[in-house]
Amino acid sequence: LFALMIISRHWQKMDSKDLWRMMIVAFFEPFLYFNGEANGMQFVSSSMGSIIIATIPIFAAIGAWLILKERLSVYVILGVVVSCLGVGIMSYGSGELTATLKGIMFLALAIFGAVGYGLMVRPLTLKYSTLTIVAYQSFFGALYFLPVFLLVDGRHFFSVSHSARGLTTIVAMSLFATIGAFTLFTDVIRSLGVAKSNIFTNLIPVFTVVLAFFILGEPIGLRTVLGLTLTLLGLVLAQYKDLKKLRQRYMMGERISRTT
Repeated sequence: LFALMIISRHWQKMDSKDLWRMMIVAFFEPFLYFNGEANGMQFVSSSMGSIIIATIPIFAAIGAWLILKERLSVYVILGVVVSCLGVGIMSYGSGELTATLKGIMFLALAIFGAVGYGLMVRPLTLKYSTLTIVAYQSFFGALYFLPVFLLVDGRHFFSVSHSARGLTTIVAMSLFATIGAFTLFTDVIRSLGVAKSNIFTNLIPVFTVVLAFFILGEPIGLRTVLGLTLTLLGLVLAQYKDLKKLRQRYMMGERISRTT
């Protein structure tokens, strides 16, 4: 990423005070979030894990209102609640709701990381390019993960042979699930703010259900359809004012084109 910035002549030097903020951003996410989620899901059922993670937009909206002073319209509040309810309905019908205190604590850490990331990165998006933010975030994130990796899995990793397919999978996850996802999400936070952006995370189970239906042939029941509908409805409600403005601009453009 740093090489890409140099080649494309989009290099931005960060102020020293912003470097400290960037280090905190990377500590929140990916470090805290992925550690919390990966460890937490081992001690709770997948359904319970989905429900707990789905509360991220709620806490993100509260944090954005309290700390960043983002204005929360009735549509945003209603959209967050309806969307989270939809994820809850989908998850409730997919298996047992079991959890241990250890698992809940790890997932709470993941939620804390996700919310903290949004609150800390938002001011940086108004000052630096997305590529700059993701490059520094990936660099500091790698520094945080490296000692943990060496202590926990280092001996095993270097003692076994690795297939080309396995290494390709790791590279693909790094490019798409990490760099690609953070690049797009950072752009969304810049454009929409923290509260409206985090509600899009509830689309993850929606895509999971739809892809599982088409690729794996898994059935979709009435409860799942209801959950999907509520999740999408919540997303539309949260973005209602923005969608209304886009429609007005489109209609205005149509009128101008007709008169000319």
